[in-house]
Amino acid sequence: MRIAVLSLFVVCMLCMGSVQLQAQDNVRVSVNNVVNYGSGTESDNMGETKNDTEYFENFTDVRINADNVIIGFRLEFSDPAEYGPDFSGLRRRFIGFRRNGLDVRVGDLFALHNRGLSLNLFEDRVIRYDTSLEGVRAEYENDWFRVKALAGSVNYLEHLTFDNPGGIREENYRIRSAAADFSPLNFLRIGGSYTYAEGELPLFGTEIDTVKVFLPEVFATVRTPWARINAGYNHRSLTMNSVADSVSGSGFYGAVSHTGRGYGVTLEYKNYSYDVVPHSVKNLDPLRNTRMSPFQSPPIAHKEHSYSLMTRDPHLVNFNDEVGFFLESFYSPMPSLTLNASLAMASVKYAWQKDLDPETFELMASRRNIGPNWLPSLNEERDPFWEIYADIDFLLPDFISYVKAGYNHRNRTFYTYNPFPGTFDLRNDVISNTFFVDIQYAFTPVWSVKLISEHRFVSDDLNVLNEADPQVQSKSYYDQLLTFQVTRSPSLTVGARIETTTDDTDPSGQKLWYTFEGSMRIGNTHTIMGSVGKERGGFVCTNGVCRFVNAFEGVRLSFISTF
Repeated sequence: MRIAVLSLFVVCMLCMGSVQLQAQDNVRVSVNNVVNYGSGTESDNMGETKNDTEYFENFTDVRINADNVIIGFRLEFSDPAEYGPDFSGLRRRFIGFRRNGLDVRVGDLFALHNRGLSLNLFEDRVIRYDTSLEGVRAEYENDWFRVKALAGSVNYLEHLTFDNPGGIREENYRIRSAAADFSPLNFLRIGGSYTYAEGELPLFGTEIDTVKVFLPEVFATVRTPWARINAGYNHRSLTMNSVADSVSGSGFYGAVSHTGRGYGVTLEYKNYSYDVVPHSVKNLDPLRNTRMSPFQSPPIAHKEHSYSLMTRDPHLVNFNDEVGFFLESFYSPMPSLTLNASLAMASVKYAWQKDLDPETFELMASRRNIGPNWLPSLNEERDPFWEIYADIDFLLPDFISYVKAGYNHRNRTFYTYNPFPGTFDLRNDVISNTFFVDIQYAFTPVWSVKLISEHRFVSDDLNVLNEADPQVQSKSYYDQLLTFQVTRSPSLTVGARIETTTDDTDPSGQKLWYTFEGSMRIGNTHTIMGSVGKERGGFVCTNGVCRFVNAFEGVRLSFISTF
């Protein structure tokens, strides 16, 4: 609690001091403070497990700009944290200098090379994902070329193990990385990067596995009168003390986009094979030391939805072994009308089969080609996923009111190949169809109402592929979510959400959830947000990195201040 009081004291002092500092043209101070509080009960395991939970968090982010110098820090108090380990103290601190194309920063920092195939260091507090680097970064840019270099350490806490009774998985890396690109022609930009990392990863019990990662990459961007093209390729080599042979893999991402008057289309293609392993290894050891390094985060090449029911059962990208494409387009025949559509498809690159080891006479798994492995496949043994989405958005003449309606179809297959004697393969087919209507109507420039109606129909079939005794376990269910809000712009919003399901196997063991929520803006600097009721659990994702949130019943409050 002393840290929380200190945070509030720092905010008050900086706000009072900023009045004097900002009177000087060369000094600017900005402060963002977020307080989160929640108290209630989390439930999972079909409602059999219910845990009382309470959290209190305070994040104070401060930025001081003086001429070409920027100083920043975050004072954090998370005790107890909403998700993840508790923390009290300085989480972020850095000092930077920027002038005439030169940008140098020392301390805690983030970085991105091209599209993130080799290096993408970022933080997302919602999913508690953090790959920030503590060290130094230097960049220089002019009209002809850009160069960047960084060095430091990353302490990565695996966010999927925060609730693990065996403890949180921790990985430590020492990273050296550089990237450069130049523009020999006005329409062409080519470049490359090289990332080297030494890591200490958990192995068995208290044992540590020392790894070395080598990541060279080449990339290019082409701009023509009709399209913008971006492509990148990297190769990853991984050596470990625990394994004699090195592990190699690669990644490719390409995108082509074209826009015209009132329309646009983008095609993305991904081909990731950083750690191709059989289903049995992937399922039994998802956090294996040979998987893609956490400081990588390539593009996902599919749509991340914002409507709630479409996020309930998302496609979880297999960055270690996935090939696919994403086609997205829009057409606006008039300023008030926009049509959007997209198609995504992905699968693993290989199927697997049982083979007999000629030396040990034991069953083993070997790759089997089903179709070209550089294209996604609909064959069940390659874990196919495909999705179509379309919506229509009509804006009323007041430019506040609108009507939006959409449809989403998602088809996913999970194939579990079992090479062990006496076992059989499994196939799980999940098909969903989701419809939504989103309406906002403004009675006046100040008062408006909003209604969102979402409906999802799900078919979930588990097939036991035993030739002697095949079995099918099927279930179908229906989800509905209604959201209603009343807004007095710009200061007040109140609303409610109610969600129902016919699924008898929801992880929370419930079929009805309801929440009342609202927010109030105080002046130009403060916002209070709160909710009370029952919230259904589900996945929360950012750029393909996801975590599952348990169902929650209770109160949540947030207080946000920006100066």
